[in-house]
Parts: sequence; structure tokens; C-alpha cells
Amino acid sequence: MTTATRLVRRVQLTGGSTYIVSIPKEWAGMVGIEKGSQVVLQLEPDGSIRLRPSARRSQVQLEAEVRAGEGVSRGAVVREVLSKYLLGYKSIRVRMEKEDVELRKMLREVMVSKLIGAEVMHEDSRELVIQVLVNVEDIPVPDVIARMRDAAQGMMEDPIALLKNEREDVDLKEVAARDDIVDKLYFYGLRQLYSAVRGFAGLEDIGLSRLEEILPHAMVLKNLERISDHAAFIARTLSQMPREPPGREELAEAAEAVVAFFRWSVDAFLSRDRSAANRLLDVDAEKLREHDRELANKLLKGYDTSLLVNIRSILGSYRRIVEYSSDILEVVIDLTER
Repeated sequence: MTTATRLVRRVQLTGGSTYIVSIPKEWAGMVGIEKGSQVVLQLEPDGSIRLRPSARRSQVQLEAEVRAGEGVSRGAVVREVLSKYLLGYKSIRVRMEKEDVELRKMLREVMVSKLIGAEVMHEDSRELVIQVLVNVEDIPVPDVIARMRDAAQGMMEDPIALLKNEREDVDLKEVAARDDIVDKLYFYGLRQLYSAVRGFAGLEDIGLSRLEEILPHAMVLKNLERISDHAAFIARTLSQMPREPPGREELAEAAEAVVAFFRWSVDAFLSRDRSAANRLLDVDAEKLREHDRELANKLLKGYDTSLLVNIRSILGSYRRIVEYSSDILEVVIDLTER
């Protein structure tokens, strides 16, 4: 089929009351449509119609190949594999011009820490085949977001329990390592969205109902991934500080308010609660920013330089969590625009 993506067809009238439009024969063959096949017509809010086969595209077509050789860095190969995963491919074959043990090690580490359902099905000195065993409909996108919310919330709550002396068994390095869970869910969520855009899955298969919901969900996924990064940074920074750092009670109190705001923000998105989003932006976000300024003025003085740097970094991460949560609330307002 040609590379043209815009085709013009003349509308025909048959039977005196039915309009018909032909579809390109090459495209029909490519996606497996033949006489008697059923197709889905998705009516979009802008008045357009999206047409796709009712059956999912053949898995045979969802194979990709990545070549590693001279002039291609290991990082570039890893990024290419990640890209193929995000684009919805079920099988990714990495071909190497020569044996590269370090590259195979890097790819295995990425699969473990970043990719849900990716397993090595074949490996030799010149080739590695990655098979994605999970289906996009196994965890709908709204459920992915809920799980990312819960994981990130847990990453923030455990250090608070440590600051308040409520728990002594909190391993801050383990808390930071949970960022891998959120990363996995993030890439899996993006894979679902790309699969819907490319026609590998229907919107209803991934828990959405309208094409225009794809971009807002991608934005929320990214904000959650960034929030998790900051939660991991906070845990790592606290692990470098005294067991009972100065101002720990005030810091714990401020952190609890940030965690609650974060949770409410994601819940407002999942429930499409426009009024809650406006209230959180107008009232709660402003209170948190004011409290942040007061806490910074109180804590960022009178201590040695290294401790001040750590406290400033932690406050900065909580500040960014509030901003990313506010971005999620802005998405709620945009998505529910009437």
C-alpha cells in the first residue's frame, strides 16, 4: 500500500436510503478484512468516524527487529527495544553483528526493571528474542493509573512513618527501589495507549471510550512516573540523614498533607470530578504552597551545610509532587470540558 494516509472516496447511495463508501483493497487485505467481515465504526466528538476491524490485528504482524552493530551504541539499542515495546510489538528480535555480553546483560536488566510481561524466548551469541506475554487488555489504563497511585503513595507514606517513629522496620533503600514498579506500570500504560492509536487494540479493550482520552491519560501516566521519581529521591535522601533529623515532626506533617493532596488529585481524575479538581487547585494547592514557604523559612537555617542541602532537596521534591498533582487536576478540567 502507498504511504498516503489521506484518501478521498465518493459517497454512493444504494437501495434509496443507505449510503456506502468503499475502503481501500490493499488496506483491507493488510488488516484481514474480507467479504462478510465485520468492522467497528467509532463516532468521534469532532464528527469524524474511526473505522477498524472488529477482530484484533494478526499477531504475526506484531514482530519487530532491532539491529546492533558498528556505529550503534548499546544505549541506542536499549532505547530502540523500549520503543518497540511501547509501540505494541509482541516479539522483538535483537540481532548483533558480533557477540556482546554486556548488551545482553543490559537488555535483561531493562526487562526486569522496566517491562511487564517481557521474557527472553531465545538467546545465542548473535541474537536475543524478547516475547511480550502480557495482553493490553489484562490491566485497563484506569487500573494502571490506580496501581501507580497506590505504589507511589506507599513510597511516600513509609518514610513518614519512620519520621514519626511509628515504624522502625522501614528500609528506605527498598522504598526507593519500588520506583521500578511504577516504571513498569508507566511503560505498560503507554504501550496500551500506543496499541489503541495504532489499531492493535480497541479503546474499550484498554478501558477508554473516546479517542480524545488518550493524550490526557498519557499526561497523567507521565506525571505519576515523575512523582514516583521524587518519592524515591526523598527516600534515598532520608537514608543519608540522621535517624531523627531536625524538624522531623514538622516535615512529617507537611509530607502527610502532600500525600493526601496527591491521592485526592488522582482520585479526582479517575472519577472525572471537575468540582473537586477546582476546589483542590483553588484552596488546597494554595495552602500547601504557603505552608511550604513557612516550613522552608523555619527549617533552612541553623544547621550544618550538608543537612541543609538534604532538607532543601526533600522540600523541593515535595513541592514538585504538589505541582505534578496539580497538573493532573488540570487534566481533569480539560477532560471534562463541556
